[in-house]
Amino acid sequence: MKKSILVILSVLAVAVLAVSFSGCLATGDDKPAGVDHPVIDNPAVIQSITYHTFPFGSNTVTANILVQIQGTFSQSVDTDNITVTIIGDKVYVNVPVTDSSEQNTRDFGYENVEVVLGTKDQFKDGDYTVIVNGGTSREFVSKIKFTGGQLSSFKPGNIGDIVIGSDGNNITVNVSVMLGGSAETVDKGNITTSGKFENGKYEIFIPTQVKDGITTLILIFAQESFVVGQLDQFEDGTYTVSVNGVEVTFTIENGRLVE
Repeated sequence: MKKSILVILSVLAVAVLAVSFSGCLATGDDKPAGVDHPVIDNPAVIQSITYHTFPFGSNTVTANILVQIQGTFSQSVDTDNITVTIIGDKVYVNVPVTDSSEQNTRDFGYENVEVVLGTKDQFKDGDYTVIVNGGTSREFVSKIKFTGGQLSSFKPGNIGDIVIGSDGNNITVNVSVMLGGSAETVDKGNITTSGKFENGKYEIFIPTQVKDGITTLILIFAQESFVVGQLDQFEDGTYTVSVNGVEVTFTIENGRLVE
């Protein structure tokens, strides 16, 4: 049996400029025909979003948005024109950038922007889709949920070890998911797989749910296991399993998993 193990320990070393902003409701005057929310001309590139109430225990729902600045000496976030529009179960956030000069240094930097989405009493219990820079080529979509007035958010799980094995009849994949404290759990109900190998690759997506509030901050490892196919149905060759974009390979020879 051949084990393929890959550990992702990624550290983002960036200079972060913290900017606080209270999102204002858009008037909708800049909506294109047939679109129910504003669309902007200069959307920012969104790197990631985290959600929380700030300060903790307050009624204010905040999105912490990490923006990738393309040309650190010529581009910045246009904080004066950030807008928030809530329509049903959709929260549309527009985060534009502005260029201070025509010269682009072509290097990347980051700005961290705090955007107030609203207050807890504006959100009924249920699922919401947050769409940043919707209708543009830089659209970024994520999910939040309210249960009993408590905020939860979702993100792709951080993947640790991925081990390919066989139980004698099937090819198995055992995945270690790294959880950042007691507030984060594997969102088992929304795990998805491709169900079969397409062009030699099998896709698995494991999301996690993060509850707003106090956490232990202790790194926790959760284990998830999958059967990706019957051993006797594989032709000889090398196959790839991708878990949240992290890829491992295994080889089949003469109907057996090569050790």
